[in-house]
Amino acid sequence: MIFTLLTTLTIFALWAHAQANIPIHPITNSNKAKYFSDPYHVPYQNNQGIYISGTTHQYLECGTSLQPGCASSFPIKYHNDQAIKQAVNHSGATICGTAGIHPFQTVSDGKRSWDAVVTLHVQNTTTCKHISGWSVIVHAHPENASAVDLPPTSWVGDKVLVGSFSEDVDANYDGKYFRTPAGQLYLVYQKQHSKHPKRDGVVAWPMDNPTTKTPGSKPHFLLLPGEGLNSENYIDSDHFKLIETGNIRAIKNKFLMAYSVGAYDHSSYKLGIAYSDTFLPADGQHYRKVMKDNPHHLWKSQGPQEVYYLLQADEKQDGWHYVGDQVLAPGVPTVAQIGPNDGWVATFAGYHPGDTGSSTKKFAANHRRPYFVDLDVNVPANPSVKEASDAELQSWITPAKGRTDEQRRRLEH
Repeated sequence: MIFTLLTTLTIFALWAHAQANIPIHPITNSNKAKYFSDPYHVPYQNNQGIYISGTTHQYLECGTSLQPGCASSFPIKYHNDQAIKQAVNHSGATICGTAGIHPFQTVSDGKRSWDAVVTLHVQNTTTCKHISGWSVIVHAHPENASAVDLPPTSWVGDKVLVGSFSEDVDANYDGKYFRTPAGQLYLVYQKQHSKHPKRDGVVAWPMDNPTTKTPGSKPHFLLLPGEGLNSENYIDSDHFKLIETGNIRAIKNKFLMAYSVGAYDHSSYKLGIAYSDTFLPADGQHYRKVMKDNPHHLWKSQGPQEVYYLLQADEKQDGWHYVGDQVLAPGVPTVAQIGPNDGWVATFAGYHPGDTGSSTKKFAANHRRPYFVDLDVNVPANPSVKEASDAELQSWITPAKGRTDEQRRRLEH
């Protein structure tokens, strides 16, 4: 009996140590008890500081290094120009919310300028009390175009990029620009792939410039949910699968997408990484997810493999990057190389355990906070994504384990 008890305690201690060796860091000071109801996931850095933007109308600003609790916030203003307002009035719709203000800096002939992609939430009512509605993605320009050294704090929406104020189209949201190393500009956003079964994924649309889609082009799906992967179910329902928030960057002639699955206000929300050898995969192909053998049938999946998420708070099985003791519903990730020593991190949003609102299943959205995790990045020049084994993909980007706040400060200095 004593031996059994000691054995059980030893196993639990080893499990607890294994689960706790991925330090998760809050970007804001939790002692101030201030929440940020939606994510911050577009780091921008200059020689003055690090600026992180997201869905809410605020920037987070740190100094020249990203440290736990480093951020202060300052507001962002947004309004629509007369052309947008007239189009809305003509359609009989109402703009009921503005989200996802994603700034993008363009450098052309040595001159710098700013553009932004913004998601407008629309309803065909004047009261904005109905739950149903749809989204429209618009371009915005800075109200003060002369400020190019810092992200603009006042934006003006001026042109519809995707969607319509008169037509209810599902899943046009979370738009942002991405320019490939070869110079091609794309609009990356969330789009519905099918209604029956309901599947949403991440697309890219070629752009001639920030306000003009390439004539004759169409959006290409970069990443979609997979059949038989229960971890991708939206609130435990295989009738709806969702992959969203695709944030892309290029490393070693490869492209990686940091993405989310599930519902942001449930514990099953989690973040993953997918790879491609080209920004636009070949016809019929998509970014390749990181997969892992699943002998314990996590997420009740019956197939031999499941997605190997970068962070998840759903399954406590050792070796699957469980962080639920530190943060719940981690998602909306960006992989970034920021700070004086170009350290790799993933910024994301989540909920502090015990501070999720009145429900243990559906969390209070306005309790969401921004976090980051240090990363070990070992993306090789070879093999290609297509040729790499699952085990190799698993090792390319991993959470840095056991790095304390004090060790981070030493690395930064």
